[in-house]
Amino acid sequence: MRFTTALVLSSVIYAAEIVSATNPRATTTGCNANNCLRAVRATAFPTRPGTADCSSYFSTTIEEKTSTEYVGGVPTIVTYYETTIPTAIPAYASACDGPVKYSSACSCIGVTPVTTVIIPTCGPGTLSCNNGPCQDVLSDPSNCGACGNVCPSGTCVNGQCSVPACDGSSCGSLNGCGSDCFCFREAGGMGFCGPNVPCAPLKDCASNSECEQGEVCAISTCCNRPVCLSSCALARRSLFERMVARDTEDGWTGGSPPALAMF
Repeated sequence: MRFTTALVLSSVIYAAEIVSATNPRATTTGCNANNCLRAVRATAFPTRPGTADCSSYFSTTIEEKTSTEYVGGVPTIVTYYETTIPTAIPAYASACDGPVKYSSACSCIGVTPVTTVIIPTCGPGTLSCNNGPCQDVLSDPSNCGACGNVCPSGTCVNGQCSVPACDGSSCGSLNGCGSDCFCFREAGGMGFCGPNVPCAPLKDCASNSECEQGEVCAISTCCNRPVCLSSCALARRSLFERMVARDTEDGWTGGSPPALAMF
């Protein structure tokens, strides 16, 4: 399954730059020897860790998080970024009278803003669901291909739900499973619902592990060879692509091109 993300890493970097540019903590209008600065400089007192408090106040955190949204019934992973900026000014710095003066005093003692970007470290084939522990989305029927995508069959193969009703179907006697969709079998023997698409661009395979996540090695299509095929729900087939490939000599997974009337 190829997931859609709302933002990319460059967006994180840009967001960090915006935070820095618009945050009053990043600037100072000069170091005035006033009570605010004196309070922040009073680091000799155990109850007044001026430098440490300023460093904490100047620390911005941008954390990458994910959620699952359904677009046209297809689970899509959306990435978003949550920014946390501390706002609490220490009680001993009450003379600063607001964030601008406190930020200026902190800058005067040499503290500068720092932005930290936190990106989850889930490995291949796993996702952090609801910002919790990493989940296996390759074989978990409760999170098949995406967080919360539950397989009615109880079986998830390489991020794709199996369809028991499609077991045993093969070229010459393919069962339909939706508009322009047919029942195929994958290398593990499970049935699944796949699209009727041209065979030519499909990758050869011998096992599911040779296909991309969200695809399976279909062994019962009319391509005369095992091919990597996505589920029918995930197929992105435009009218133009179908019409251009209609007369392909390499055949179609379903045996023949779909009727033009279907478009």
